[in-house]
Amino acid sequence: LVLYDAGVDVWEHDVLGYLALSERGIFQRDLHVIDSCVEAGVPVACVIGGGYDRDAQALARRHGLLHRAVARVWQTRRMGSSVVGEK
Repeated sequence: LVLYDAGVDVWEHDVLGYLALSERGIFQRDLHVIDSCVEAGVPVACVIGGGYDRDAQALARRHGLLHRAVARVWQTRRMGSSVVGEK
């Protein structure tokens, strides 16, 4: 089991992170982590974390990148129904 803390304090303009990933870079990081876990057959549990911004909508958008990456892997790999419990 991989426990993945998809923090967004790595964003290039985060006031506390001091790193330099663009939003596209954060998405690519998340996509790589999720796809690698699926490819290896390893379960992955994800949480959002980090990120400091006075603009709550912008921060939420960055946190949403993880969910978009998971959806992309789900669709690309044709992993089944998009509704949990649906057959």
